[in-house]
Amino acid sequence: MRKSLACPTCGGMQDFRPLDDAERAVVKEQLEIPYVHDYWRCDVAGCLRFQRWDKQRDGGLLPERFRRPAADGET
Repeated sequence: MRKSLACPTCGGMQDFRPLDDAERAVVKEQLEIPYVHDYWRCDVAGCLRFQRWDKQRDGGLLPERFRRPAADGET
């Protein structure tokens, strides 16, 4: 499942996807909250942005180890 949301890191509308289990654990720790199932991650290669699907300002950046490199032919 994907949603088109505004990404302040990439600029403009981008595809976001739900956080995976490892990302969810890091976001829980970073934000110090128990429930993060309404947070989504920008799916653009290289982007580390996560945010709530309904509140763009409520988010942050994942640690560098979560950066996904671009695949061949992907920008």
